[in-house]
This record gives sequence, C-alpha cells and structure tokens, in this order.
Amino acid sequence: TGAGIVKALTRSFGPMPLATVSAVGYGAGSRDLAGVPNMLRVVIGERVGSLTEDTVTVIETAIDDMPPQHAAYASERLLAAGALDVCVTGVAMKKGRPGLMLTVLCAPSAAERVAAAIFRETPTIGVRCREERRYVLDRKVLRVKTRFGVVPVKVSSGPGAIRTATPEYEDCARLARARGVPLRSVIDAARAALPRD
Repeated sequence: TGAGIVKALTRSFGPMPLATVSAVGYGAGSRDLAGVPNMLRVVIGERVGSLTEDTVTVIETAIDDMPPQHAAYASERLLAAGALDVCVTGVAMKKGRPGLMLTVLCAPSAAERVAAAIFRETPTIGVRCREERRYVLDRKVLRVKTRFGVVPVKVSSGPGAIRTATPEYEDCARLARARGVPLRSVIDAARAALPRD
C-alpha cells in the first residue's frame, strides 16, 4: 500500500526539501517482508523554497617557499583573473616546514585561466583541481544613503526568511576616513538605512 501511495503521488524521489512540517504519520503493515521493515511514514508540510545550487572548481596547492606577505598580492591577482574566492591557510608540510595552503574557488569555465594565474603569481609547480556542488544564497547589491554618503550593501536571501546584509568594507572605510568617524558608525548607518521588506 505504501509503495502504491508513493508511486501515485510522486514524480521523483530524493531528499526531503526544506519545508514547514505540520504533521507526521506512521503506519506498520502485518506482512512479513523477510527482514525489511514493513512501515510507512508520511510527512505533511508546506515547502518554503529551495536553495540555489551550482558547481564550482576548487583549485588547491600547498606552498612552502613563498613569503607570507606575497599571499595578499597573489590573492588580489587571482580574483582579477576570475576567482570567486581565495583562502590562504597556514599548514605544516613535509619535514615540519611551515607553509601555506592556497584554496581557490572559480567557475569551471575559468579554471584554466585561474590555474595559469596561480602559476604566474606563486612559486608552486602543481595544483589539484576538483569540482564540487555548493548551495548559495541569492545576492544583490543595494546602494543606501547614509549621513556619511552612499554605501553599497550586499544583501543575501534564501528560503525560510534567511537574510543577511553586509556593507561593502572598502566603501565604508573610505567614508570613515573622509568624515573622521569610526568605521563601525558607517557600517551601522548603512545597515539602518536598508529597506525593511
């Protein structure tokens, strides 16, 4: 009976989507299925939307012969070459030498260009690449007016009333210097100026 219900009511079967659950019901049959539980669970709820999914290429390399202060410049150049994100982590390498793990995310179509930039901007002689699925929030940039000036704010949103707002650091720092006020004052003013929708 349970299999018949599933077949009649579904077009596909996979992980349960994000939902607000209103009821859960269980049933058990009397037929012996040779060690397989003869049970059915029904979950009733309202879908709250879904997260956006895409694929990124992850490029990594461990480097033990680059001065740490060069990492910031390399990160800047990799972002200019098409990287979506760059992360540098301190690691212990063979023979106990300290090193840096460079991890770069990019669109698959930009992987070769970004890998070439890694070879150009660092002393590494090899990189590892893999593709990974990721979930991301929808993003947009709003320009809000504050008493210090206009500030771009990155607003991210998703299902279930997920919402974050991050004023752009460089713009806030520039306005704080120009007005002679604490950075936090500009950031707080930008958040307060966001529409409440």
